[in-house]
Amino acid sequence: MSFTLKPAIKDNFIDREPLLDEMITTLTNRKIDMGFALIGPRRVGKTSILREITHRLANRKDVVVVYFCLWDLVENNLREFSRQLIKTLLVGFRGRISVKYKLKRLLQVPVETIYEFLKATGISLRILDEIEIELRRKDRPLDANMLVERIFALTEELGREYRVRVILIIDEFPSLIDLTNGKKLGEGVIRKIRTVHETLENTVLCISGSIRKTMEIVALSSSSAFYRQFIIKRIEPFDELLSGQLLEKNLKRRITSSAIEAAYNLTKGIPFYLQLLGRQLERTDVEPINKEVIERVFEEILTEEGDIIFSEEFYRLSDRERATLRAMAGMEKSKLNEISRRLEEGANVVSKYLAYLIIKGMVRKEERGVYKIADPVFSSWLKEKFR
Repeated sequence: MSFTLKPAIKDNFIDREPLLDEMITTLTNRKIDMGFALIGPRRVGKTSILREITHRLANRKDVVVVYFCLWDLVENNLREFSRQLIKTLLVGFRGRISVKYKLKRLLQVPVETIYEFLKATGISLRILDEIEIELRRKDRPLDANMLVERIFALTEELGREYRVRVILIIDEFPSLIDLTNGKKLGEGVIRKIRTVHETLENTVLCISGSIRKTMEIVALSSSSAFYRQFIIKRIEPFDELLSGQLLEKNLKRRITSSAIEAAYNLTKGIPFYLQLLGRQLERTDVEPINKEVIERVFEEILTEEGDIIFSEEFYRLSDRERATLRAMAGMEKSKLNEISRRLEEGANVVSKYLAYLIIKGMVRKEERGVYKIADPVFSSWLKEKFR
């Protein structure tokens, strides 16, 4: 096992066993037609959980797990989403379909060749024809409703053909709203998937989302399309005990209890930052690792890695949004009137900026008039960069 900044699976995966057991038991039971919705802030480990589920079920004969992440799309449009999801479905069934091309070669060729290959297997020729004809049209926006229906019909057909349950995992599911098809798809695509979802017999859907506001649109509020259609699981950061276990399991040197406490306080138990901290600690030769070493290495991370991790997202914001975050930097919680005073702006104006930042998942409203930056390490980076 070693520290990794990629999703942690296999030997790198730690804890979450009760959740994994529940998910595997539920998803493989054909009598249960509900999937899971994982909710939690960025970098808390949702993708690691979904990837580990995919890994643990990979050799099952009765299920095929298809993992797809919206944030992996190169082009943020409906055409690219449809093409890549179909490719991913093919990968999921690679061990079951009689492949006359090597899979690697197949995934490098144009999507039309993939259609020809699938047609040669005799599976769902009509559905594939309809998808192919629609995607080849470039003179007008695609028929989003038709594509949604046909893609899920394809998963159903594959599941029926090979007598398996298809577990379709869509990571960062609310990002579907932002896909373009001439213009943004909006909530309509979520409602369409909800309608199709009711008819599925061989497919169970699992989703995740990092931004609470968009997950409310999808599944959490009573007016959302998928309200009570998923088993909701809120993924929290590690506690201090698990944070220490992650560090101790990988480091080859002793680490003091005060160092573990410092590591937890600085990272707030967010697995990505614990992994990043551990990777930096591996480059030191101090033993035992104490509180002072943790604090020094964490400061180095903010200086050396912070710009790489945070700059792009920060500088995509408007000037006033950035100024609002800078006014909140380093504070555990910030009151609206305090932010207004620092910005020399009226409370109504600042409330508007905060609302935008909440939608983007960068700020949380703790209670009336009280806000905090959602990512504590991002907050520390802002404080360090603009002090």
